[in-house]
Amino acid sequence: MRATMMQRMRGAVMAPLLGAVALAGDGLGLMTSMPGESFRGPLPPLGTEEASLAQRLRGHVEKIAQAEHNTAFPGQLEDTASYIESALAEMGYAVRQQVFSADGNRVRNLEVTVRPPDPSEGKPEIVVVGAHYDSAHGSPGANDNATGSAAVIELARALREATPQAGHEIRLALFVNEEAPYFKTGQMGSLLHARDLSARGANVTAMLSLETIGYYDDSKGSQRYPPPLDALYPDTGNFIAFVGDLGSRDLVRTVVGAFRRHTPFPSEGLAAPASVPGVDWSDHWSFRMHGYPALMVTDTAPYRYPHYHTAQDTPDKVDYARMARVVKGIERVVRELASVH
Repeated sequence: MRATMMQRMRGAVMAPLLGAVALAGDGLGLMTSMPGESFRGPLPPLGTEEASLAQRLRGHVEKIAQAEHNTAFPGQLEDTASYIESALAEMGYAVRQQVFSADGNRVRNLEVTVRPPDPSEGKPEIVVVGAHYDSAHGSPGANDNATGSAAVIELARALREATPQAGHEIRLALFVNEEAPYFKTGQMGSLLHARDLSARGANVTAMLSLETIGYYDDSKGSQRYPPPLDALYPDTGNFIAFVGDLGSRDLVRTVVGAFRRHTPFPSEGLAAPASVPGVDWSDHWSFRMHGYPALMVTDTAPYRYPHYHTAQDTPDKVDYARMARVVKGIERVVRELASVH
């Protein structure tokens, strides 16, 4: 996830955010009103399937976040891409590479597709689930964003035998170059990916960007927000958030509703102007630039995680049990979005 540090952010937040909420009461309701209710109370015991998932997620995060991996360390970045590609290929997927050059380095996005056995005529409705696998400078990137990458790998495992309804597809993508200096530039992997889909006229009906999904804290005061959102959301950082801009409000509400129906885990949703700092800080921004409905699934990163973009963002900081619950919940959402039998 690309962002400035908290002290810079707070100074930049007030004007655009207050302008956004100057829509008054109805405007705040537009941004924050979500279907269903967030889960409250003790979490149910972790099932056998989720416990196994937690261990696999840990293995992926530990492998991906061994060291800083970005174009400043091309060998480590290539090792990460090769690991992800091998993990997907071992599941039986044909992995599509989207290769390009970034500052003289050969880099690539990776993608696998789940299709119905008898695709229908015409352009299918596509659900994209993606995450970036590069790390920020100076960080091994365990939570940001080995957690998102691990989740996409395990969603690929869970969905490999899925049967989407005719006319639907699920695409699982791993993007390079989300972090600085590439964020919102022509060498950002997800922007090239979204541009390619748009050029081919792909009918992307939903894009979910999995971004820093592994850190949770039950302490009061562990969750922060840019004002005045701090008056509207809980101050305990034990939830997963679904965040999009106003143009993706319908998707945010659909996803939050589906997650809450199927998964006993705390959740919050926000559909706000893209000018609000944080709303477009991930790969979903690339898809919004091409008119596709898209959102970010996140633990809110710098608003909660004390090791964000530091050398201390290591695999031991991740809560794999709660992350497994979230990933299983995302799987249920994707199945609903893609009309999986």
